[in-house]
Amino acid sequence: MSDLGHVARRLLENVRADRHHPPLAALAAECDPERFVWRILPHAARSFSFCIAVLPRSLARTLAVAYCYCRMLDTCEDLAPGPAAKEAALAAFVDRFAHGAVECEAPLAPPPSLAGAVAHDARDEVYLLLLREAGRVDAFFRTLAPPQREVVVRLVRRMGAGMAEAVRTFAAQGNALRDDAQLARYCFAVLGWPLVFAEEAQRSAMGLPIDLPPERIALAAAVGEAVQLANVARDLEKDTAQGLHYLPETARASAAELPAAIAAGRHRLLRHALARGSAFAPFMAGIPSERFSLARAGGLLMAQFTLAFWQGTARRLQLPIVAPAERITPLRSIGPLLGSVSSRAGFAATLARLEARFAAAARRLAEHDGA
Repeated sequence: MSDLGHVARRLLENVRADRHHPPLAALAAECDPERFVWRILPHAARSFSFCIAVLPRSLARTLAVAYCYCRMLDTCEDLAPGPAAKEAALAAFVDRFAHGAVECEAPLAPPPSLAGAVAHDARDEVYLLLLREAGRVDAFFRTLAPPQREVVVRLVRRMGAGMAEAVRTFAAQGNALRDDAQLARYCFAVLGWPLVFAEEAQRSAMGLPIDLPPERIALAAAVGEAVQLANVARDLEKDTAQGLHYLPETARASAAELPAAIAAGRHRLLRHALARGSAFAPFMAGIPSERFSLARAGGLLMAQFTLAFWQGTARRLQLPIVAPAERITPLRSIGPLLGSVSSRAGFAATLARLEARFAAAARRLAEHDGA
């Protein structure tokens, strides 16, 4: 089957998925490793699943496996009960890749068991199922070429170390981050490294050296922060209800003050994310690609989903910073996506428009805040 045929199948899987009511029993019963990954990915990855779906088959397979492993690390951090259990689970998961993982000399060790983990919703149930069935993802991982397995293992080790550091930081500070610098380090651990990995995987697929210079890693960090801050903003109520504070203003707010503190925190996250949005265009333009490239569509989808989230956040906060013609909608996204796949010039023009929309929203927000 051609790359386009695989894209169509993966997109159909995403469109058909009921993310509010995941079919847990059917997913658990899926024994084919690759089929299991593609079926669970829309429920585990949400918007990122669409970004992976439009990639060429060889790259999509690598990113699908990598995302599943990243999600398992997130589950160890999110759902293990207490700092000691979180660190132990993260270390145990990373240790699975300590010896022979790239060469696949032996089966990987079983995943850590999160005794006492509590699923707060159906999404958590999916995450726990994915971790329990890590062996199926491992079997898919073993079908990747050694260079692709190498970049996946690098990601698991880097992300695991960064998340363990975040666990220690939260534990030492009463389950709270103190400032923007700590939040930025957290964002880099959970999304900056995955973006570095995405470029490394693309370079590996094209037969290019995979190590990135510092300026590319800095751009990945900025883009990762813009994306991860969206996850932080979306889950502020849920996290604060569980006593977890990514923002100092929610940590010090009383129960009566908390709704206002959350709104103020979202406003501040919006401002930071729009500023980081200027990194999307140079980051994506610098990733090597073929003349006809489905990979460009995957990166562009991620940027569009991110900008659309922040535009929606501005509307919910009643901030008049997005002109109607600048709103990201599915219909308006189709043309730029197709043009970016077929033409480097079309991709460059789309990136320029995206950069202009981030900049315009950031400028209007600054004007509004200064009024």
